Amino acid sequence: MFKKTILLIAALVLAALILSVPAWPGTLPTSIVPDGARWVAHLDMEKFVATKLYEYLEKDGRFEIKSRDLSRWFKIDVPKDVTSLTVFGLELRHDLGMNMATVFAVAGKFDKAGLLALIALDKEHQETAYGAYTLYSTGSDEYGAFINDGLIVFSENREAVEKVLDTAAGKTKNFASSKLNAAFKDISSGTFLSGVVTDFAGLGKQINQSKLIEKAGMMFFLAQEKQDIFQVRLQVTADSPENAKNMADMAQGLIAMARLGQGESHGAIPSSLVDGLQVKLEGKIVRLELDMPSREAANLASRGRGLDLFD
Repeated sequence: MFKKTILLIAALVLAALILSVPAWPGTLPTSIVPDGARWVAHLDMEKFVATKLYEYLEKDGRFEIKSRDLSRWFKIDVPKDVTSLTVFGLELRHDLGMNMATVFAVAGKFDKAGLLALIALDKEHQETAYGAYTLYSTGSDEYGAFINDGLIVFSENREAVEKVLDTAAGKTKNFASSKLNAAFKDISSGTFLSGVVTDFAGLGKQINQSKLIEKAGMMFFLAQEKQDIFQVRLQVTADSPENAKNMADMAQGLIAMARLGQGESHGAIPSSLVDGLQVKLEGKIVRLELDMPSREAANLASRGRGLDLFD
């Protein structure tokens, strides 16, 4: 199923760019994210490519696109032609309960006619009219659509894509006025990766996290670069100051254990990573901050293997 999904993604994203179509900027596409989204993560590819971190990864030959064969066939440069990637989670109600669906939105410069021709080569593909849009599928569990010539969405859940299309058409409310979107407004201009989870405790139950995580509320994270220093900020709001302190103590304990294990094995956590971590506590808020040279971050990201996307 995953291979089929990659084929749909490839058909929509990784193809030759013949026409010069105005691209959607690398900003968060607020107008297509449905109100009620449980979490949102956004990568501004333009800002990421402009960092020293990316420069080091590229020079080292460690920044590999998993679908490199498709890139070669279609003569596309994903870091240059794709401006942003947004991923968000939608909770959908079914007879047996609630189900979380993940939706991808890719913005860039696309040759729509060429991509449609590529999709048509798949014998299993189907095209279904949905309002002003066309829903494309490669079987029964991969779906995608063009919002416009410079923005596409895809998911393994048809209902999720349809919900996004309804939002884009203005039939349903988007998340512009939500707390989730408000969290993005305070990030610095240099942030290239950011994300918000409205209910970390609820998400924690779905991914079988610890009892302590179940006491957490909203979580926010970002990654940016300042003067060749790679920075990561993660903030979790607990349901009480006491539980926030317990979370902070747990994080401090894990860092202490990592320090004790430095140098004992090939897989030991590098000292630059451990030394760059700080845990801060303020009332019900726990902050985890990481600062390390971008050169060292690149070494860590690519240690022992290439950095794969779409893996």
